[in-house]
Amino acid sequence: MRKIEGQMAEVMKEIISDDDPVVEIEGKEYYLSVMEKPETTVANDVEADPELKQKLLQAKTDILNGKTYTTEEVVEMIDQGEL
Repeated sequence: MRKIEGQMAEVMKEIISDDDPVVEIEGKEYYLSVMEKPETTVANDVEADPELKQKLLQAKTDILNGKTYTTEEVVEMIDQGEL
């Protein structure tokens, strides 16, 4: 991560708070947005939510047992009302 300070930081903040945070630099377009650190970690969330923990453990078991699906298979199951 690069830390920006001073005048450059002020310009970046103004661009980000603008209605159109897309900037063009040397012919390439860049989208600028704010990224905030989450208040909790995934580990905290899993420990706080037994249902989430069970779902993740089941997913791990399924993967280890070869029970996986391609995107196309999942879309087909959704279309057929199976999911």
